[in-house]
Amino acid sequence: GALDETNSWVGKQVIITNYIQAASNCIVSAPHYLVCCVNDCESLLGEIEEAVGSPVAEPSELLAVVGNLSSQATLSDDPPRDLKGSLTNQLEQI
Repeated sequence: GALDETNSWVGKQVIITNYIQAASNCIVSAPHYLVCCVNDCESLLGEIEEAVGSPVAEPSELLAVVGNLSSQATLSDDPPRDLKGSLTNQLEQI
């Protein structure tokens, strides 16, 4: 991602490129349609967007939502997520 500091009203924002939905990840490509692979992250992102309900959120709110996601991302029953460490610290610094 890239850090965007151009908007003083909103503040710093992270711009993340969506490579998963890019045409290069599609099986069939024609001028009027694409047949693309299923995006496994779509349900997780949808759950986060629904819980947050706005285009911006505090890091603590995002961490609480991600820590309680009901969508299963793996085949095993994962224990509750312990969201600590350098990525959490980086998120809080934005």
